[in-house]
Amino acid sequence: MARGLQMNINMILVTFLLLGQSAESDDSKNEIQFPAGTRVEVDGRFDGEVLEAVKLVREEDDDYLEIKGFVDAVYTDQSQMKVGPFTILIDEETDFDDSEDDEESHELDEIQIGWRVEIEGEFVSPLVFKAIEVEVETSPSERKIGLLELEGYVEAQEIDEDGVPILIIHGIPCRIGNSTEIPGGVFRKIAKPLYDRDERRPNSRRSYLDGRLGLAGRLYYEFEERNNLDLSDLDQADRTDKEWSISLQALWSIDEDRFIFGKGRSKSSTTDEDDEAVTLSEEDLGLEELYYFQRGIGGYPISLQIGRMDFDEGREWFYDSSLDAVRLIWEEGPYSVEASWSTFFGDPPVELKDRHQHILVGTYRPESKTQHSLYIIDVIQDREFDPELTVQLPNESPFFIGLQSHGRTMGGDLRWWADAAYVAGVSGFDEISAFGFDLKAARRFGDLWGKPYVFGGWAWGSGDDDPDDGTDNNFRQTGYQDNNSRYFGISSYRYLGVLLRPELSNMSILTLGAGFLPRENTSVDIAFHQYNQVEPADFLRRSRLKISPNGIDSELGTEIDLVIGLNDVFDQLDMEFEVGFFQPGDAFGTNPDSGWFSSIQFKYYF
Repeated sequence: MARGLQMNINMILVTFLLLGQSAESDDSKNEIQFPAGTRVEVDGRFDGEVLEAVKLVREEDDDYLEIKGFVDAVYTDQSQMKVGPFTILIDEETDFDDSEDDEESHELDEIQIGWRVEIEGEFVSPLVFKAIEVEVETSPSERKIGLLELEGYVEAQEIDEDGVPILIIHGIPCRIGNSTEIPGGVFRKIAKPLYDRDERRPNSRRSYLDGRLGLAGRLYYEFEERNNLDLSDLDQADRTDKEWSISLQALWSIDEDRFIFGKGRSKSSTTDEDDEAVTLSEEDLGLEELYYFQRGIGGYPISLQIGRMDFDEGREWFYDSSLDAVRLIWEEGPYSVEASWSTFFGDPPVELKDRHQHILVGTYRPESKTQHSLYIIDVIQDREFDPELTVQLPNESPFFIGLQSHGRTMGGDLRWWADAAYVAGVSGFDEISAFGFDLKAARRFGDLWGKPYVFGGWAWGSGDDDPDDGTDNNFRQTGYQDNNSRYFGISSYRYLGVLLRPELSNMSILTLGAGFLPRENTSVDIAFHQYNQVEPADFLRRSRLKISPNGIDSELGTEIDLVIGLNDVFDQLDMEFEVGFFQPGDAFGTNPDSGWFSSIQFKYYF
């Protein structure tokens, strides 16, 4: 059955590639590029995190940068005013003009909230702008209401969690969606982010050789404690992990259509376990990404990527992993198709050894920040006989057909995520037939102090009620998943539980939570999870617990998580603090003890 499915996916891959080459895109003839260093003006609506671009125009070079928007606050005692996310500094040399009367001038104490200002000046630090000239509109046009306009230089290009291009201008991510007006042509992303989607590109990224070479780095430290994860106070099972790492990344732009990207990391870690007599230390030097990228293959809207690259999607429910691959991407308006062959050359975890996979993803983006995708993932595992093992590990070759829908509405204050998959294939001598889904939603109240939000959802993966019937009904994820994302907060984290971190397999997980932002760069999340097995079993496919359930009761327990995130502390430092408390249920006996988890992370970007 699995081999027949493999033949089908190969036929589908060929069909999509032929369809992608059947006609040339009219848009591709008129593409406009906005590489780093290009001066542009972008008009849009700022939601507190991202500027949703309405219009994008190339501009000529100028001595000063510009910000145009509405006054949100005036601080006369500090000689400052607030326009969107920017703090505007005013001094005695700042020249005020009236847009309607050239002979009239204004002073800072005359400026009123709701007036529109056009400011020329320069940045003295991130988001802090020194005004040289300010033109004031006391009665702005209605068509300008709600718009923030930035004129300056493209600092970087990224791609967001929905695969939509981002331009960094004045340090602000500007989302270039399908509805963005670009006079004279269309824009297509020509570069990849210097950091993964759950991280951010540093504003202090260095550029050399007229912007063709970009360099960046990150220092990372994590201290983590796992307490009592065997759920018994009588046994010694605590564990402490420390990790230091440095990542260095480089982007070499060959031309507008081609680039080479590399990312390496050096890591040093130590592990202390109560039930081990020694401290385990590890030094690791690894290549995380190194690939060649070319767009516009044969004059068509097709891109080629080859090498070791990051496979990632918004919620990391299907995958978040670096793989050695060949990937083709076809993009046409709101539609895209991605086809790839991938494996891992090196020393992967034992369960992923001797694996390769075909992945086909079709995506439709009807509007900004909303996407619907179809995933077909065919995993083939062919382990060689290992004479050192007394029991040989079985091959597992699952075949996934998955659906994904992520989006926003209500001006971005309501978000939803829906992921689901049916799994066929083989596991050892058994056929696989299983189903799983993860449905979540979050509501933000942006008009209230702290922009509080609530979230909740249900994740469910089928179980096997008869292990001896030759069919494995236990749902499983791909093995490359992280189950890591965020709701409306600053930090992304394991949304199925920071302590348990389970794979969604033979499990039902109910999640409820809330959070708020006490400051623009700080968020606090509290999440509650209730875990139950779908079919009582004496094992968990993957979790951080060091004990197995009894196979009789289905109630695994509950977990409460606290996650605090801080970004841009001292400009370049991000911090994250996590605490998880697990209260076991009847599946772990009559009197199990609770478990704890805590970690603190520091990320310094340079």
